[in-house]
Amino acid sequence: MKKLIVTIVALLSMAAFASAANYTVNEEAVDALIENSAAITSVDVCAQAVATSSSTAVAAKAIQPVVALILDFFLGGFGVHRHYMGTSKAMWALYTFTLGGIFGIVPLVDLIMLIIGTVNDDISRYIGNTSFFMWA
Repeated sequence: MKKLIVTIVALLSMAAFASAANYTVNEEAVDALIENSAAITSVDVCAQAVATSSSTAVAAKAIQPVVALILDFFLGGFGVHRHYMGTSKAMWALYTFTLGGIFGIVPLVDLIMLIIGTVNDDISRYIGNTSFFMWA
């Protein structure tokens, strides 16, 4: 209880000393940044999208479905297979803090989906997938 009170007092004291008057904006620096910025055209955006898709294709070839299956089977409750397949680095925390991905149900479904994808020789839709439910 003492720690909670000390934490609340510390937060309130920091909030009391924080003031918007302490911060200033250097208008000249902002104007210089805007003047020195580069214009982006739709051609630049399309070229960047093509470069990104080709690098994703190269990364997708490097991921072995069998390795993902083995990682899911042994360490699926910690989300290690998702990290291997290029998802968010915090996905292991979501799997771990939900007690193995909702009590082990999510890694089990991941395993089934990886088996189906391995049999069909296409797990590309699971590579880099950032949603918690890999198959969704």
